[in-house]
Amino acid sequence: MTQPDGMSAKPAEGRFRRALVDDLDGPLPALLLALTVLAGIVDATSILRLGHVFCATVTGNLVFLGLAGAGVTGFDVATPAVALGGFVIGALVGGHACRAAGSHRGLAVRNVLAIKAVLATAVTIGAFVTGGHFSLGVQDVLLVLLAISMGTQLALIRFLKVPDLVTVSLTFTITGALIERGKAWDDPAVVRRGLAIVAFTVGAMVGALLIRLLTMGAATSLSLAIIVVAGIAAHRVSKDSGAWALPR
Repeated sequence: MTQPDGMSAKPAEGRFRRALVDDLDGPLPALLLALTVLAGIVDATSILRLGHVFCATVTGNLVFLGLAGAGVTGFDVATPAVALGGFVIGALVGGHACRAAGSHRGLAVRNVLAIKAVLATAVTIGAFVTGGHFSLGVQDVLLVLLAISMGTQLALIRFLKVPDLVTVSLTFTITGALIERGKAWDDPAVVRRGLAIVAFTVGAMVGALLIRLLTMGAATSLSLAIIVVAGIAAHRVSKDSGAWALPR
């Protein structure tokens, strides 16, 4: 006998929910998916308006440095080096913020998002004040601030250790989705990987559209909004004493 649509929809809904909130990591997957969208927006912003370099997917900057070192026309050392320098600073700051959280992963998310909110506010103000037309010096300052922000985020990812949600580099996520054929398409782990890929892609697309059709300030404003909303959620879950909150 065929099951009613409502009954068949419930298991699918449950799998989707477990991809966002589970016993092992609590609400962290949902928060990290929001930060994955953010990473896409940030890379779109830095590529289109801040010197054609990466702030989130920083491995690309090492490629640019290699090309510049080889003397390839159109690539310079300075801009990717600035981005990498900011990222290093951010990773160190983020590591300290995570250690300050002690034994609560939700508190670590809150600490890092508080730092990111300050940096995103400064970038957004800079984008609106300049109207998107800025000197090389201002470009480097905005680039450093975004790179620091993403460095703190990657330090957080390292601390949280949530599978398949690294928020920036999705190569392993895509590879896992392709080679682990023992899992059904509706397995929560597979759903989570798919959501991560879509989140980053949508973030990059939306960021690019906002910059093309409106201004860089619109893209940075959306980034700030995501950080604020995620930060409020992180503050709430930082009071939860569930087992998921303990470091892995």
